[in-house]
This record gives sequence, C-alpha cells and structure tokens, in this order.
Amino acid sequence: GALWYQGESNTFEHDRYADLLRALRQDWRSQFGAELPLLVVQLPNYGTPASKPGESDWASMRAAQRQVAAEDPRTGMVVAIDLGDRYDIHPSNKQELGRRLARAARQLVYGEKIAAAGPVPLAASRSHSDGRDAVMIEFGDVTDGLVAYGADGPIGFELCGPDTGSCRYADAEIRNQRVTLHTPDAHAATRIRYCWADSPVCTLFDGAGLPAGPFELSLPPVPYDDHAR
Repeated sequence: GALWYQGESNTFEHDRYADLLRALRQDWRSQFGAELPLLVVQLPNYGTPASKPGESDWASMRAAQRQVAAEDPRTGMVVAIDLGDRYDIHPSNKQELGRRLARAARQLVYGEKIAAAGPVPLAASRSHSDGRDAVMIEFGDVTDGLVAYGADGPIGFELCGPDTGSCRYADAEIRNQRVTLHTPDAHAATRIRYCWADSPVCTLFDGAGLPAGPFELSLPPVPYDDHAR
C-alpha cells in the first residue's frame, strides 16, 4: 500500500487537486497493481484560528482530499485537523498520525470491523420543534458515541446560504448519533459547513478520541408548506 501526506503547496489550486490526486493514484496502480490501497492524510490545521466564518483555500483542499477518498473503495483518509501547529507548517505529532493511519489500514486493507477514521456525516435534514427551526446532521462510523470537548456542545459548525459571505456560526447540541444546529434564520440555510478555515477550532469527537473531519453538506429545499413562515 501507499501513504500520501501532502497538499500544503497546492492550496492555491485546490480546484485542480482532486484530479491531480486521482492521476497519482492511477499512475501508482498502473505500476504496482490495480488493487493498491492508498491512505491519504487530510491537511491538518495551520495558522491563526478564525474569529468569523470565511472562505479558506485549506478547507477547500481538505474537501478535495475527502472527495477523492470517498469515491474509491481502496482509498482511505485519516483526519488530522487536531494535530497541526499554528506556527509550524510541518507539525511534529507524527506518532498519533501513525496510529490513525494504522487504524485505517486495519479496516481498509485487513478487513477489521472497526470505524476507519472517526465520525463522518451521512445526511442532513430540517426540523421544526418548540417554535424553532433546526438542522440535523446524522453521523456514522462513530465509536462509543459523539462527544464535545470543552463545552456543552460542539463548536465549528456554520449554516450558510447560497452566496459567498452568507455563513454564520451555529449553536450545536449532540443527540445520540446526531448533531442539531440552531440559528435564528436556520430555515434559510442551504448549506452546512464544519471546521471550514485554515486553522479551525473543532471540538466534535467520538469516544475513541477520533475527530470528525471538515466537511460541507447541502441541505434539502425548504418544504413548500414552510415557505410562508
């Protein structure tokens, strides 16, 4: 198998990176076998933490890495969003990174019945209860439940409209395998983002100490009956 940990120097061309990574994978498999497993390390956090939602080349790069891993059954990805160093583009904690890669290999290559890389978002839906609009995200690959570090609920979630600059931080609470988000204008949201920054503060983990990785999800349209609200 192969391990691939790179991307910092390509953040300016994150829109091309998915195709570059696919080409690399195809080339290696043409030389070493069509079933060659590939484990990709998603970019860690780096730089000054964000104080408000915004656009991020690093976040877009992580999304490209996640996309390429998700589309191929012999490619895995490990999350390193909590292992970076805001002052050092080459973070030193390679031991934990090695443990996470080993865990992913145990699942992908050796077929162990374990979650490979921590909580992953499965789907998002809308709800309305207690007079409030809300958005719910269902997670899978959760070991020993979802937990939030340092607060009653996880931070790092945003609800967004279709336009650039429309994202707002959202209050979040854990309910079993779900995270529920609240903002005053939740009904108007069309997207969810989590850990969307060069160096985001992300506090959603599972009981095995594995972080939920950065992601962006589209929301289903508001039901017609709710438009009048």
